[in-house]
Amino acid sequence: MTGTPMTRRTLREARFSEHLGFMLVEIMVIIIIVCILVAVAAPLYSTYVEKSKITEALNIIGAIISSEMLEMQRHPSRGFYAANAQAAFMAKGMRLSETKYFTYEVATSQTSPATTFTVTAWATSRYRDNPDACFIRYTHNPSASPAGRWSCDGNCITLDMIPGQ
Repeated sequence: MTGTPMTRRTLREARFSEHLGFMLVEIMVIIIIVCILVAVAAPLYSTYVEKSKITEALNIIGAIISSEMLEMQRHPSRGFYAANAQAAFMAKGMRLSETKYFTYEVATSQTSPATTFTVTAWATSRYRDNPDACFIRYTHNPSASPAGRWSCDGNCITLDMIPGQ
């Protein structure tokens, strides 16, 4: 062996002088990247969650529309039916007790038989903290063109969230 012999102390110093962990700058870069990802992902996630709640309401409104059309075919002398409570929907074979984000009501024309109907889904406090005036509405009028028309409050539920817009 040539040169100076390695002592226990110099071996220890050589081992610890090597890079053993992350530097503070590297950790800060990783934290900044994670923060940017969260800042981008959080609004997207909340939009997806809100759209899924609205999709649930649209599917239930679709079932109510089908039920109304079936009722008109079964009993044309009575026309469409009105409903504003879960029991009324249950009588028509629709179980709405498990819906969380919206409550539903059906209003019909005052003529006999009822020839038009409007289905409204009103947002509950589970949909948003202050659900006042948040709604999705479908109006069916066979004499209008088109026969069915979608509308919404335009505030907490916007036109791009409902069909036909």
